[in-house]
Amino acid sequence: MKTPLILALFISLPTHAAIFGSDDRVPLLPTSPLRELGRATAVAVLSANIEPDDATPGTYKIDAGTLDGYLCPGERFEKDQSLSYACSGFLVAPDLMVTAGHCASNTGETRDEPAMYCEAFGWLFDYQQNAKGEIQARGIPADKYYKCKKIIFAVRDETAPFRDFALVQLDRPVLGRTPLKIADVTEKVSGALHMIGYPMGTPMKLTSNARVLLDDPTRQSFVTTLDAFEGNSGSAVLNARGEIVGILTGGTPAQSTYRREGEQCERYNRCDDQGQNCLLPDKDTGAFPGFQGTGSEVQRIAPVLELLKARASLR
Repeated sequence: MKTPLILALFISLPTHAAIFGSDDRVPLLPTSPLRELGRATAVAVLSANIEPDDATPGTYKIDAGTLDGYLCPGERFEKDQSLSYACSGFLVAPDLMVTAGHCASNTGETRDEPAMYCEAFGWLFDYQQNAKGEIQARGIPADKYYKCKKIIFAVRDETAPFRDFALVQLDRPVLGRTPLKIADVTEKVSGALHMIGYPMGTPMKLTSNARVLLDDPTRQSFVTTLDAFEGNSGSAVLNARGEIVGILTGGTPAQSTYRREGEQCERYNRCDDQGQNCLLPDKDTGAFPGFQGTGSEVQRIAPVLELLKARASLR
């Protein structure tokens, strides 16, 4: 089994962003008041990085490295455990996960696909630190790990309207967890935004105190100040009521970390809370299709709701 962090896989994912204003990420612990929201989220794990734990029959163990040596000393979460491949996702029904489209399809549309990405990864719940900062890497109960049965629908547009979302069916219903509630899509997204996901493949993080920077109602996505990194793709973006308003899919700056001259480690790229004055700004924003403005990009939840309604009407 592998132990080093596979950075190339992070680079292959299109989520790019940074810290906007203050760093508002905190570990979401099992004792948190928002723990039930966190229990409805999961991290994608490469099938090669999870296997039965022979020491405890009927359980699993995961193979993960750490960010130690990749992030510079003093950077937040620099010693966190890190999965070598990561996307985030969340439950919208007992056997249905939502994630970013680019986590389930290369480009264009994918429908009813049981192979490809579906075979490449499964979904692990409760990947989080406990009150002592520990991670369960062995003896993971089977009811925390679910394989993909099929990708019901995934889309990743490289041209307008730049859709980026996926609906994944799990191999069995998830019991004892309440799917997240979708917000009223007729309401304008406003107020404080929160996000639950797995940045850089680290244990569950809650990002709070964000807001919308740009919101063009004619577009599929809006731009926010959510602190986001590779691995946050597919993260649940929630309003102050804990309802889903969108899916974290990308953003700019294109480099969410950078190296100072003479250093062999990465530091977080940072911008102000207006998405400006980044430590490492993008030189040519015209190179990014659909560029709206610097910040983290969130796919609206409305098309997912339409997909769920259409699926229900066919039953």
